[in-house]
Amino acid sequence: MITADFVQRQAQTAPWRTAVREVETGRALTYAQLSSRSWRLYHALAALGVRAGDRVALLARNGAEAFEALVACLRLGAAYTPLNWRLAPAELVDIVGHCQPRVLLHDGASADQVEAIIAAAPEIVGISLGSAYEALLSRSTETVVAVQHDPEALAMLLYTSGTTGRPKGVMVPHRQLFWNAVNTVAATDLGPEDRALACLPLFHTGGLNCLATPTLYRGGTVVLMAAFDAERTLETVARERVTITVAVPTMYRMLLDAGLDRFDVSSLGTVLCGGAPCPLPLLDAYLDRGLNFRQGFGMTEVGPNCFSLPPWMARRKKGSVGQVVLHGEAAVFGDDGRVLPDGEIGELRLRGPHACAGYWRAPEETAALFSDGWARTGDLATRDDEGFFRVAGRAKDMFISGGENVYPAEVENVVLALDGVAEVAVVGVPDARWGEIGLAAIVVRPGAALDAEAVRAHCAERLARFKVPKRFAFLDALPKNASGKVLKAEVRSKLV
Repeated sequence: MITADFVQRQAQTAPWRTAVREVETGRALTYAQLSSRSWRLYHALAALGVRAGDRVALLARNGAEAFEALVACLRLGAAYTPLNWRLAPAELVDIVGHCQPRVLLHDGASADQVEAIIAAAPEIVGISLGSAYEALLSRSTETVVAVQHDPEALAMLLYTSGTTGRPKGVMVPHRQLFWNAVNTVAATDLGPEDRALACLPLFHTGGLNCLATPTLYRGGTVVLMAAFDAERTLETVARERVTITVAVPTMYRMLLDAGLDRFDVSSLGTVLCGGAPCPLPLLDAYLDRGLNFRQGFGMTEVGPNCFSLPPWMARRKKGSVGQVVLHGEAAVFGDDGRVLPDGEIGELRLRGPHACAGYWRAPEETAALFSDGWARTGDLATRDDEGFFRVAGRAKDMFISGGENVYPAEVENVVLALDGVAEVAVVGVPDARWGEIGLAAIVVRPGAALDAEAVRAHCAERLARFKVPKRFAFLDALPKNASGKVLKAEVRSKLV
């Protein structure tokens, strides 16, 4: 049996420590306060009829209430279900109809979406954060109850970004939440003195579970931003003496452009990058500044922290996501279902106690996710003779040009090394002669002047001829989802 109540334990051992600090409001909750408020919400939800196995949804911008709801749900045995507030009302109605929460906590900015949700499902109890929420807590008790759940009981229901179709509800059991925290602590040396900056949205596993829940598990402080803003992030790192953070490559590029060198970021011991392959020039920019910048890899279904790259190996293994986490397994498989030798590209599969229980009410998709106990990532990777893995990109992104495999991430790194390129996405598009050819969608830096011939010439000097994109498009911005991932399907549909 695994106890779910690590917040209660921290409240007993170090009640004075700050658990969550909101950057914009200045509001801070100690572990004693977070635990107390979560107990009040626990009893309030129970009075509303929430029982073990039910879902409690949250539709709100980043705020301390997200952690109060999470802890209350963990204690109840209910599945905490954060919803993407960037979705349209119709999309949220569809998701809510799929997960059928008993209670919906929401902020005022989501009023239109909530109206549509309640109209479609009037049985849901809606509670607005703010005065109504505070009144609910004030009427409740903070009585402590002994809590323990089966490791396989559902802790969270996290809906994927939906880059490949309708979002799926990933079932995160208590086991996965616990082992992700253990693996993260082991990989990053998280401790009670750490101050982890959370600037990714908390409805996404990167914002919630990459650092936030492991930090609370370890007794550190989550420095919480309502939303990402490059200059405000740098100011926060300097003022709050942030020691560790995680973001996606686009955000790290924005931090550089906002004037990273103007701020004192010497407190940063670890800078984690995930969500998409990190361009090597961007990686170099942070390593050259003496920052422990580490490319990672994870996904909602098995993580989000699946690999670890020791700081002293960051430059020697540049571009690698590292070795598999302490309590986990990773291997590269060929099309025949066998493990490939080191150096060969195949599908990355992961196995261990940090894997999810499958997809909510989707048995066919769950069966397709697992193969002989291994979770299929859909990503292409290689393993070297020292056990370090390198991700080549999504299997669905790879294209075949003239009979040769082309991996977009490799081409994108070359294009990004060209002065004046801010962002690039390479996709395969149909071609009568070659079957498929590469199309590079490029965002140029303000003030820079680039044309297709300059980019083509740059690539021709550094890539095999079949890898050089045949088509180029210059865009003002690349389409991205809520977690900052480039939506290549939209790039392709927009330009083909």
